[in-house]
Amino acid sequence: MTKVVLVAHGKLALEMKNSAEMIFGQLSHFSAIEFSKHDGLESLSEKIMKDLKKSNEETLLITDLFCGTPYNASCSICMKEPTLQIEVISGMSLPMVLEVAAMIDATPLSQVVNIVKEAAAETVKSFKEQVIKDEEKF
Repeated sequence: MTKVVLVAHGKLALEMKNSAEMIFGQLSHFSAIEFSKHDGLESLSEKIMKDLKKSNEETLLITDLFCGTPYNASCSICMKEPTLQIEVISGMSLPMVLEVAAMIDATPLSQVVNIVKEAAAETVKSFKEQVIKDEEKF
């Protein structure tokens, strides 16, 4: 089984997990790590490592912002610990987390990453643009 760790500013990761569980039910292989205003890169890295050491499973780390501290801490661990099977992606959103939850048990991690990257562009919609597209079809 692949483990999924959500890492984000404030309580975003925890609330993202809670929201996903409203739809999927218990996501026992998901965990959430909070980056508080009292944390720095080092203390956040320690929190992530502590979570990673709980199991020896391959892990997908999903962070909120590209090049934000949660992303940088995750990438730092990925580089310093090459024996760990870790993938890091940024741009956490509820559609992304749901997409991952739907396929993480049956799909290889590298494929999950590729699918999520491709699907990300489809999750942002403009109501007006969509209405105009739909009207043009008729």
